[in-house]
Amino acid sequence: MGNDRSKILKLLETADNFVKYAAPGREERGVKRARKRYQDAATLALRIGDEELHARATLRLQDLERKVDPSETADVGLDDDPSGNGRVMGLSSLPQVDSKLPEHAADRVPPGQRVTSRWPVLHEGPIPRFDPAEWRFTIGGLTQRPVELDYENLKALGPIEMHSDIHCVTGWTKLDNIWSGVPTKKLLELAGPKPEANFVSVGASFGYTANLPLAVLHEADSILAWSHNGEDLKPKHGYPLRLVVPKLYFWKSVKWVRSFELLDSDRRGFWEMRGYHNEADPWREERYSYQER
Repeated sequence: MGNDRSKILKLLETADNFVKYAAPGREERGVKRARKRYQDAATLALRIGDEELHARATLRLQDLERKVDPSETADVGLDDDPSGNGRVMGLSSLPQVDSKLPEHAADRVPPGQRVTSRWPVLHEGPIPRFDPAEWRFTIGGLTQRPVELDYENLKALGPIEMHSDIHCVTGWTKLDNIWSGVPTKKLLELAGPKPEANFVSVGASFGYTANLPLAVLHEADSILAWSHNGEDLKPKHGYPLRLVVPKLYFWKSVKWVRSFELLDSDRRGFWEMRGYHNEADPWREERYSYQER
């Protein structure tokens, strides 16, 4: 079974690369080759009874069909893009970034990253509308005291100010960010995690999730932020609330956060199910799930 699992992971890796690195004018061929390997991976996973890998392969097939649907094209924007709409189905679209590295930052930029002074707009799905009368943030799952806060009460728990750099899995780094928000540790203390709680599924609008070890959200530089560099976050960057976990690639810093669900075992999130590395350490270049082997 171990050999079969390795074969499935290799099929997924190869299919991902056909899509990400298709030469201009050969995208259709890349999609066709990727589809065959995703289908083979799903079939093999089903045959050996591996539900997790079957789900990963099936999701990739579904995303592949959405990617080639002309009604759902990929759009990667920058912070001066008036639309503010981003949709990223893979890692092939890299926003243009600055190439000159500030002298003071030589030891702050992980391998494979380039510095940008701008803020690329990257996300899955539409930007949700914010209604403060209806909006709630909740903490549930393995807690002593389930938490539900409206926006005013959540903001009353802060603010603190936190300085950090941003490292995106697509290859850009933005230095010297100043966030205002509430520490995730403070919120978790309100909920009182049960002893068996070890992981968190971070939920956002439209069912989007990312997964993190509970210990990461106890660290001092993990916050739920509503402000960036002295101004409210723009909706396209996560307003009214986004998670900021600067030690990990930035897809773990979920936009439009609505909930924490505390779990006793890890449960992969949206991108982790679609080929991104489960740990996401930028200093180890943990970008892809096949590297987990």
